[in-house]
Amino acid sequence: MRKFGLGNPTSGVSFLSSFQGTSLGNVCHRHRKHQRKSKVLRAKSSQKTSLKDDKNQPEFEQQRTESGRDIHSSIDRRQLLISSFTAAGLPLISNQSLAAPIQPPDLTQCQKAALPPGAKSVNCCLPEPTKVIDFQFDSSLPMRVRKAAHLVDAAYIKKYNQAYELLRNLPDNDPRKFSQQASVHCAFCDSAFLQPNTNDFLEIHNSWLFFPWHRWYLYFHERILAKMLNDDTFALPFWNWDNQSVASPLPNVLPAVFIENPSLLDKLRDPLHQPPTLVDLSYSGQDEGLDPTSQRAANNNLMYQQVVSGAKTPSLFFGQAYRAGDANAPGPGTVENAPHGTVHVWTGDSSQPNYEDMGALYSAASDPIFFAHHANVDRLWTVWKSLGGRRKDITDPDWLNAEFVFYDENASLVKVKVGDALSIDKLSYTYQNVGNPWIAVNSSPLSKSSSVAGTKPVSSNGVASPATAEATLLEEIEEFGEEVEGKFKKLEGSFRSKVKRPVKDLFRKLKSQITDEELEEVLVIQGVEVPSDKISKFDVFINLPDADDKTPLNIPEFAGSFVNVPHLGMGPGMNRKATLRIGIGDKLEQLGIKDLSDVIVTLVPKGKGKDVPIVIKGIKIEYD
Repeated sequence: MRKFGLGNPTSGVSFLSSFQGTSLGNVCHRHRKHQRKSKVLRAKSSQKTSLKDDKNQPEFEQQRTESGRDIHSSIDRRQLLISSFTAAGLPLISNQSLAAPIQPPDLTQCQKAALPPGAKSVNCCLPEPTKVIDFQFDSSLPMRVRKAAHLVDAAYIKKYNQAYELLRNLPDNDPRKFSQQASVHCAFCDSAFLQPNTNDFLEIHNSWLFFPWHRWYLYFHERILAKMLNDDTFALPFWNWDNQSVASPLPNVLPAVFIENPSLLDKLRDPLHQPPTLVDLSYSGQDEGLDPTSQRAANNNLMYQQVVSGAKTPSLFFGQAYRAGDANAPGPGTVENAPHGTVHVWTGDSSQPNYEDMGALYSAASDPIFFAHHANVDRLWTVWKSLGGRRKDITDPDWLNAEFVFYDENASLVKVKVGDALSIDKLSYTYQNVGNPWIAVNSSPLSKSSSVAGTKPVSSNGVASPATAEATLLEEIEEFGEEVEGKFKKLEGSFRSKVKRPVKDLFRKLKSQITDEELEEVLVIQGVEVPSDKISKFDVFINLPDADDKTPLNIPEFAGSFVNVPHLGMGPGMNRKATLRIGIGDKLEQLGIKDLSDVIVTLVPKGKGKDVPIVIKGIKIEYD
């Protein structure tokens, strides 16, 4: 992500390297702890907060969503424009000083994980190691091909099933045993570990750690399966749920391999979502009842929005910066919200109160389909980078130097870095080419645009939409505004707000001077707070003020979604707090409203999101 600021980024790399992350992290930790209010420092036993009613403001912990320096940026035209932006009051993502990469936890200090109400007691702690070794690339490994799960042959299925049989039968204290493998995900997302030298829990979701942590998780799980088979060519399959082909066998249903083989079956999946039911990539905890054609169209449009149109910058795709000493994972990227989160909930049985399936993060990896699901998420990382533009890996040293630990195929604990996970070629695996037709999806807007100022264009379903209209409707809609102390809104049904586009004319002028990269216009929903142990979802629409929970998603007015997969990564009884950021530059262009001074944003709770409290604190537009 490009940052606007001056300084010597190159020297920052050597400075970090000289400290090897740890000492610098302690310095930064002390600096931040001195500044942070005492309420941010919380022990696990005191983690009890709740949403207030409309008469009281909900308690929010201070969050930091800024990202750090781009170590490869230089003092060029973009940086020299910062004074113009600042003088005009344009919001920009600022530099972060005194930062540090996330460090791996001490496995000997594992605590009892925070589990949802009704969940059976489970020990998510991992076996304590005798030593930790640094990861080394193995040049002797053959190139492994991860294939689409609906296309694997009988010989592969036999080996795949056998590998899990062997994994399940390992001794209980073996970190490679399948139950121990599942515990890895539980421990790192449900408060089993503190960040080193802090009272802040380590969380590998809802930030820029999501993609690299899960890539490493799959890498070592795959190597362990290969070890069980004594076959270094073995590779995990991927569940190609984004493929909306009508051909048979269908890729966007639960693959047969996970139903017909006992070691790969999980009986806790939703019985209503068995084949031939198509996966709903926008699932909200309740079925929409769409016909197959409409479901495929909605799925295609969501994929286009989350990977192509709405994820044109690293911060939008990967999620927001999360550094050592941060008290809260600040916000996910587009794909982590949906389709990642929605497929989790769709696969699990959301009608069950005990959350022991794919629909809750602590238990998700107990279903073998978890790894095929995440293999497809990992594949989308490579697809996204192939689309060009600013779609590149983050170059911030605090991301590249973030470290994790995993048990490998020899039951040794290995320390890895994010920077070593960026090339799947170096990790000796690749993906079967199955095509991505959703990249070229071009949905038709509901709005029937009018060129007459002051009129209200009417959509094909009778919904009023000011796609190119002017002040008449805009004057009827109040501006909720940016986050300020003491203000919040509980979403009870659809909520709409006028949002100002900061200094539109100056922005266009400055964009014309940027030749190699374009700034992206970003809609920011600030201070989102939901119960972390409940399924919740709301959709975001641009210039469709009467959008409701029946409005289809295969329209360009749909901008993105916020999704919560049940977990208690911030402690029992806690609420998840985050910022939702959505790229809208292409969308404004597509809707023909790029010249408007204001846009209308509508937030629509969906499915089970209508049954739980959802709070926001502000809405604004910034530039990335």
